[in-house]
Order: sequence, then C-alpha cells, then structure tokens
Amino acid sequence: MPDRVPGGELGVPAVRRGRRGGVAMSRHAPVETVGRVRVFAPTAGCPIHRLRWTEPDGTPGDTTAGRDRVAALAKATTLDQRLARAGGAAALAPLGDVLAAYLADGTSPYTDRPWRASTRTQIKNNLTRTLRGHEQVLALDLDRALCDQMRAQAGTPHMVRINTTALRALLLWGYRHHPSYFTAEQAEYLSPGVVMPRPTLAGTPAPPRRDRTRRVGQSSGYHQDEDAPSGAQVVALGAALEDRVGPWGRLAPEVAAGCGPRWGEQFQLTADDAHPDGCPLAQAPHLHLDWQIDAGAHAGDLAGRRCRPKGDKTRFAPLPDISFTGYPLRTALTSRRDAARAEQHDGHNPEALLFPSSRYLLWWHSAFEADVLIPAMRSAGWPLVAWTETQDVWDRAQRRYVRQTRPRTLS
Repeated sequence: MPDRVPGGELGVPAVRRGRRGGVAMSRHAPVETVGRVRVFAPTAGCPIHRLRWTEPDGTPGDTTAGRDRVAALAKATTLDQRLARAGGAAALAPLGDVLAAYLADGTSPYTDRPWRASTRTQIKNNLTRTLRGHEQVLALDLDRALCDQMRAQAGTPHMVRINTTALRALLLWGYRHHPSYFTAEQAEYLSPGVVMPRPTLAGTPAPPRRDRTRRVGQSSGYHQDEDAPSGAQVVALGAALEDRVGPWGRLAPEVAAGCGPRWGEQFQLTADDAHPDGCPLAQAPHLHLDWQIDAGAHAGDLAGRRCRPKGDKTRFAPLPDISFTGYPLRTALTSRRDAARAEQHDGHNPEALLFPSSRYLLWWHSAFEADVLIPAMRSAGWPLVAWTETQDVWDRAQRRYVRQTRPRTLS
C-alpha cells in the first residue's frame, strides 16, 4: 500500500508518490505552478500528471491528476483555492475539534466575557446540530456552500436563523483565535444580513400565542389587553394551583401578575427576598430580584442552580397592597414569608423558599410546566393551544435522522 500524507483535496489524504525497488521515481521540474501547487508532467514510468504542494503545517502533499493536462490544471486550481483558505497550521483542525476548543474557551467572541452555564448549553446544542455529519471536515475546507448546508439542518426557518447565529459566532471566534482556524474571508461568510436557506429537515412551527393584528404605527411587541390574562383567569388559575401544591398556589399567579418577575426569578425567591415593610435600600414594599434559576444548570452542580437575572441586572419589584384581582397580595406574601421561615426552622425548607417543590427544592421548569402548570391551566379553563408536531430527530444509534410525530401544548 502506498504511504498516505494528510491534506489531499477537500481534506482527503493524498497518496505519496510510489517507489520502485526502494528508489523514488524521478520527475523533472514542474511544467507549471498554480499558486501553491506544482504540476508535474507524466513520465514513462507513470503516464499521469502529479500535483505537489505543502500543507499549512509543513506536511508535503502529493496526489495524481489524470492524463489530461487541462483537467490537471483545473484540479490544481481547486487545490490552490483550498490552500488559500488556510489561515495557518490550525486550519487543518477538523470542525469537531474547533467546536470542542470553542466550548472549552467558553467566552463570547463579541464581548470576551465568559458564558453562563445556560448559554454554553444552548451554544453546544445549536452547534452540535449545525455541524452534525460534518465534524471531520477540515477548517480550511469550510466554504460558503458548506455553511449553507450546515445551517439548513433545521426544521423551521426560526431554527435556521438560530443555526446561522451560532455558526457566525464560531467563525468569528475561530478567526480571532491564535493561531487562527479560519481566514477573514471565512469569518465573513455569514455577516449580518446574509440570506437564509430553506430548512432541509421536517419540522412544525409552533402556532402563534396571540393575534398579530395591530394598529398602524403600533409596535409589534405591544401587548393588547386581551393578550394578558384577565382577573377571572388569574383567580381560577390560583385556585387550581392551590389544589395541586398547597397554599402558595393561590399566591403564585398573583405575584407573577402583580409584581412582574420572570418564572426563573419568582421560583427561586426566599423569605429573605420578601420585604413587605420595605428595607434600608427601599422604603416601599418590594421583592429583591437578585437571582434566577439557571436553565443550564444540572442536578448536583457544585455552583448551585442560581445565576444572575437576564442581562446581569438585579432590581426591586414593587409589591402592591391589593392586586388587580382584589387579592390581599401584601398580606398573603407576608404570611407565606413567615410560613417559609417556620418551615426552615423545622428543618423542612432549608432555603426558606417561597414557592418550593414538594421536596422543598427549586423547581425544574419542564417538570413544573408538565406536572403542575398545564394541568392547572386546563382545570381553570385557560386557553391552551394543542397541535401535532412532526420533526426529524437525530438517532445516535443509527447515525441518521428519524421522523417523529408527537402532541404538543402551548401554554
């Protein structure tokens, strides 16, 4: 078998020139040079053209190019274009290795700030999906056509945009990395405003949560009164939640509607965060929103399951005396704060959580939604949207996509 050297055309190892009797076949000087590639004419012992070049890491490359001179020159041109995409020796790294280095670095190429755990999880999931099937492609072999092929691995236009954003950041990081994985030209393949390819996988977009009709000049992000839950709906949901989780079930939707915390902020609140009589930092009744449940954390994480709120912005949430449904919100929250402290004193609720799980721990959003919230909404008569989702799901065992259909509910 002939020896192999890395760096053949399109990343496929090239065949080193053969030997006869332990002596390498001689060739004259190249008949032509195409950029970085030398073209050698056929010889009596080998009636085909050969191409020779040097890889970015210094490894010699050598491959055949057929009998036809025009075809040999065309192949040399393609090979030279490939070599031109190499930013350096690191350009020989497979895309899977580039992704691993990117995740290990763990910083944004835009801000140079470390990612949160939830951000890293999202980036890993998005890029794993985008690069799937192309992990062994060398960095210098990445061209615009392959970028389009990878980011189109999605079931909906929305996911194509997500793939594009994730891949754009990877290209920028790889270009700025020392040594560079990508050239400046590669980093600019997916500049803002780039056109989006159609999805190549099956997927069913979720139905809209609300009517998109709006007045001329009105922001698309403006919520009409009918888009927000009514007082009757909040009361009904509170009663349904109380049946499932106990006394704080009635309080939870009133806090959400009256104080405005995000779900992750509200369900990590402790007794120390509730200040119905004010505190030295603010005299009016309020909640301290200093943390949120980290969506990227895992059970047993040593750092815990909390992270700073969105944008690293902490704030005070005002606490009304009476909610818009007529519920005594301030009194009820004070009662729940005192009860949480009593639970803590008795050893049941170590953190004095205001809205704990049945084991007095932080909730997981998926479990809360599936086991508590949606059943309670259904009991309360909230408008839930059900639809059937068809999507291509990656099967690791078979190494291919498998089409699945499942019922979904939008709360």
